[in-house]
Amino acid sequence: MMSKAAKVAVAAAKEAGGILMSAYAGTTKEMGVEFKKFREPVSIADFASNDAIIRRLSKAFPDDAILSEESNGAETIGTKTVWVIDPLDGTSNFINHIPLFAVTIARLENGVPTVGIIYDPVHEELYVAEKGQGATLNGKPMRTSIRDVTRGAMLFAGRGYRDHDRIKHGKIIYTLERRTPYFRRLGSAAIMLLSVAAGRADAVILTGSKPWDTVAGVLLVEEAGGRVTDYLGKKWTHRSEDMIASNGPIHTGIVSVTKQRLRPL
Repeated sequence: MMSKAAKVAVAAAKEAGGILMSAYAGTTKEMGVEFKKFREPVSIADFASNDAIIRRLSKAFPDDAILSEESNGAETIGTKTVWVIDPLDGTSNFINHIPLFAVTIARLENGVPTVGIIYDPVHEELYVAEKGQGATLNGKPMRTSIRDVTRGAMLFAGRGYRDHDRIKHGKIIYTLERRTPYFRRLGSAAIMLLSVAAGRADAVILTGSKPWDTVAGVLLVEEAGGRVTDYLGKKWTHRSEDMIASNGPIHTGIVSVTKQRLRPL
């Protein structure tokens, strides 16, 4: 049975998804697009979705902290219960009418993800994970793939906007692309992570990621039977900037590449 926290998060994600879809039909100008420090785009829809999620979470759990990409939040992960949200992951796709974006909501208790929700409003796909309870897609259990070699694997990748991220990411991806022709960059960490959880992809490699991009997806992957670490193969935490999320069997092969290519810049 779904917990109260998961039920509230699902309702918030669906409301936010409705807001995004209403704005999605508009032009880029109508979306009110602006750019942040590293040229990351943000739209009016980001803020409207953000407000709707925070309103629901705050009403149901007034004592919980909230950390969001689009609003100030208490940096208290690890010390109390915190909701980590991205009201629109894949904003660049969204404003260019590319149907690959999602709402992500996660709850952490003492730094450990206990609820992870990703909602893809374009395809009306709801992904839900609760720690120790498995992961579902529209209510049906899902599992990661079973591929155990990198050659021929379907790999996804994404990186941040900083030069540091570009350089590090490029070194790793160059090596991996020589092993498999099936490499995709989808422009949304959430969409890529849920794809691994659902068995559509075998792994995703993320450089310079933020907790609001990843926490919900991490729980989905782990509860679907996958594995998540940093580039050195160490346990991933919300403080980790780099991530490998995989089906499990393929993980060691990818870590061998990231360890080799991860030298001081």
